[in-house]
Amino acid sequence: MSLLEFLQNNISTNDSLDEIINVFEEMCKTPIEEDLLLNEYGVYDFTGEDLFYYDLVRQYPDGEDEYYQLRVSIMFSPDEQNRNLQDTLWNDDTDENFFDYIRKSDGYDYANNHKLKSIDIRIDQT
Repeated sequence: MSLLEFLQNNISTNDSLDEIINVFEEMCKTPIEEDLLLNEYGVYDFTGEDLFYYDLVRQYPDGEDEYYQLRVSIMFSPDEQNRNLQDTLWNDDTDENFFDYIRKSDGYDYANNHKLKSIDIRIDQT
């Protein structure tokens, strides 16, 4: 099973943020050389509609000087609270365990305490 299929088969809109992060963390135990992890969140208009995105990304080389980005985007309706939340963290920006660190973030606190609108699990190429 591919990493994308693993995520798609084990994450649903009924899951809590903790459950989603646990699945993503489990997927990250599959070794890939030169991978980086990214957590970013904020209100963006990627689809013509403002949404609060809480993204988990695993980036790794595609072998041709670009990168694959395996992405779990968890979307929420925008509100006054999440409009002020925005951050980007790469795992090499902290000495702490990446998943412990993001579980202490303001974006995590927000997303863990609000009902998600939808989830998009995909792989992109930079």
